[in-house]
Amino acid sequence: MAIMTVGSEAGVTIRSYAPGDLSRVLALIAGDRLPGRPVVTASMLTHAVTGPGAGPGDPGAGVPAVPGTVLAVSAGGEVLGAAAWAVRRDDGDGLLLWSHCVDDDQEIAGLLVRHVLERLGRRTVRAFACATAPGFAGLPVRSRRGTAVALETAGFSRQEGWTYLHHRLDPHSPRPYGLGDVIECADPRYGWYVRLWERDGSLVGKATVTRPVEGASVLEWIALMPRRGGFGHGVLERCLAPLVGHGVREVVTLLDTAEPGDSAVRDLHDRAGFREIDQLHPYTRRP
Repeated sequence: MAIMTVGSEAGVTIRSYAPGDLSRVLALIAGDRLPGRPVVTASMLTHAVTGPGAGPGDPGAGVPAVPGTVLAVSAGGEVLGAAAWAVRRDDGDGLLLWSHCVDDDQEIAGLLVRHVLERLGRRTVRAFACATAPGFAGLPVRSRRGTAVALETAGFSRQEGWTYLHHRLDPHSPRPYGLGDVIECADPRYGWYVRLWERDGSLVGKATVTRPVEGASVLEWIALMPRRGGFGHGVLERCLAPLVGHGVREVVTLLDTAEPGDSAVRDLHDRAGFREIDQLHPYTRRP
C-alpha cells in the first residue's frame, strides 16, 4: 500500500484506497450529495474504484479500466478525503475523476489535488470532466467552494458547465388534460418516454426521463409543441405530472450555461417550479 506523508504539522498522509475504506468513503460522498441525487451505494462505489472509471454520461473510450483512488488520512486513522484519477487512453490527458473531503475542507482538498497532479505528471489534466458513479460531470461550485478554491490555487481554470435545477412534484396538482402517458423507451438505457396529449388527440409535449432512483428522475430532454397563444410553464408542469403515478417525487435537470437560448429555457423551468440548487463546472489545467 503506497503511503506518502503530506506534512508533519498537519499529521495527514496520503495512501491508496483499500476495500475496508468503503464505508468511510461512502460517508464522505453522502455529505456532498445534492438534492435529487440518489445515495451512492456500496456497489456503485466499488464499480467506480475497481471498474470502468466513467459512468453512463461519459464518452468512455478514453478512460482506463482501473483508475487510481487515494485517501487523505489523519494521524489517528480517520479518512478525511478521497480522490480518484486516471489517464485517458485516446489523448493521454489526465483525469481527476472525483474528489470528496470532510466538511469540504480546502486544505485537505488541496493535498489530494496536488498528490493527483504528482501522480499524473506533466500533462493536461481535466477535473470533474465526465460523469462517474458518485455523480454528474462538473463540480458543484457553490456547495463545494473549498474544493473549487483548491483547484484554482493549483492552476486549474473553470470551464463552462451546467446549472443544476431541482423540482419537487406535487402529487395533488390538477391534471386538466388527463391524457398523459409514460412508456418504456425502446432502449432501456434511456428510461421512460412521457407524452402529453390534447383531448383532440394533438400532441402537446414529450419528454425523456430516467427511471427513478429513490423517487428522483433526471429530465434528459423535453420538447413542447407550439400552440396558439404560445405554450408555457403550465405545459411543462403537466408534461411531468404523469410521473407522480410512477413513483417519481423529484425531478432534476441540467441546463448548459453556454447555450445561447439558455435564458428563455431557464425562465420556462423557473416558472414551472424548478429551482437552481448549484452550478456544475469542469476544470482544466494545462502543463
